[in-house]
Amino acid sequence: MILYYLIHSPLLSLPFLLIFALLSWYRLSFAIALLPLTLPYYLETYQKAVAGSAMFSLTEITLSICVVVCLAQFVLKRGERRFWLSWRELQDRVGPFLLPMVVFLLVAALSITIAYRGDLALRDFRKEVFAPLLYFVLVLLYIRSRHDVIRLLAALIATATIVAFMGVIQILFFPNSMALEEGVRRVYAIYGSPNSIGLLFDYTLPIVLAWALGRVRWGSRFLALFLAGLMFVVLYLTHSLGSWMGIAVAALFVVGFSIRSRKILLIGGLFALVLAIAVVAVYHTQLLNYVVDRHSDAFGTGTAAKRVYLWQAALAMIHDSPWLGYGLDNWLCHYSQNTICPNTLHHYWLLRDATGHPTGLVNEPNLSHPHNIFLHIWVSIGVFGLLSFGVVLILFYWLFARILISLHAAPGKYSEQLRWMTLGVGAAMLAALVQGQVDSAFLEQDLSFCFWTLVATLLLLRVLSQTSWRDVVQSEAKQEAV
Repeated sequence: MILYYLIHSPLLSLPFLLIFALLSWYRLSFAIALLPLTLPYYLETYQKAVAGSAMFSLTEITLSICVVVCLAQFVLKRGERRFWLSWRELQDRVGPFLLPMVVFLLVAALSITIAYRGDLALRDFRKEVFAPLLYFVLVLLYIRSRHDVIRLLAALIATATIVAFMGVIQILFFPNSMALEEGVRRVYAIYGSPNSIGLLFDYTLPIVLAWALGRVRWGSRFLALFLAGLMFVVLYLTHSLGSWMGIAVAALFVVGFSIRSRKILLIGGLFALVLAIAVVAVYHTQLLNYVVDRHSDAFGTGTAAKRVYLWQAALAMIHDSPWLGYGLDNWLCHYSQNTICPNTLHHYWLLRDATGHPTGLVNEPNLSHPHNIFLHIWVSIGVFGLLSFGVVLILFYWLFARILISLHAAPGKYSEQLRWMTLGVGAAMLAALVQGQVDSAFLEQDLSFCFWTLVATLLLLRVLSQTSWRDVVQSEAKQEAV
């Protein structure tokens, strides 16, 4: 796929695509597990012309081949157990997640019909909703063994590692190419924004931390610590406060769950709380000024204040259209005067606050989202999309807790490995949600794939840990393990 992607000539690149399809026929689970390696290259700059002027990202091309192979196996190899799961088995794997996911899919599709720019809504529906959910289904169908799950998480970690190495190369050899914002150079690697690196690391770095703190061999632990250190260096040079906060909360989450002694956990937690209170009490003024004045513009408005103004604009939009929203990727049509949509539309652009002070947003008319994950979903697909998304998150952490309880109650040969993977997945989702309060952590192609990959991974860990959906009598296998 790399060769197909890099070679521009269709005649020369096509054989590599066919070879990938052939190899996928024999090891489709392998191809599906490694698909996260394609996620960062979704910007238009990196898309490939497939037929004429039709441009697609590497992720979409790879997913399409996997789907075609899947359908071919369903038709030609339907009778062979290793190629397919029954509807009952698939339904059991999804469990109570099925209903909110279907609702989310339907309301996202409905948003296309009410969007002012239906073409933009359709494009984002394909990239950020339908394709990630289609990949979610493929993961549940073909990722079945413990080794497959490890391979899937390894692909996520490898993706972040590649981006981290790109960031290091930019830092060492191309420092002048780093984004200069208010006198600070910020690494961005292959993304358009430094914050995008932090958002990718939200979904991956906590898994590495859980791996490093798990009960693994020292060689494996040193590798995890090296990868974590590499990512931390690049993360620091993004100067993204939101990602720092997200990773910090996730790190505390991992450390807290990694401490098995309740006494040590209680004492350590109280000490950390007292230390945090003392730091805030002594340096509260400096901390407040750092947050408020961070990346201030010519008007003296920092990014924190700008986010508040964006939230106010989003809430005003929601007030006028709470049920269905405005359509995927139609925020800019209603937010500001720009070249995306005609300027005859009503805009919710806040150029001055209630006191008449400039908000600083006059110089940023192309901010493509309200910098809050929940407001972004609500503005895009309405309240029902927001509620279904919230239900998925509630079910996610409910299942997360059940798996940890199940692994503690019935330890087995691979329980420790399943435990750190479960902990890493839960911490990664938490980091994304924390940064998602001040940024877009979901409705982007790579981040949507990451989100649903974490959900699918947790569902697979439930199967591997033999965790039941309800409090019923445990299976014979689990009773033997006890």
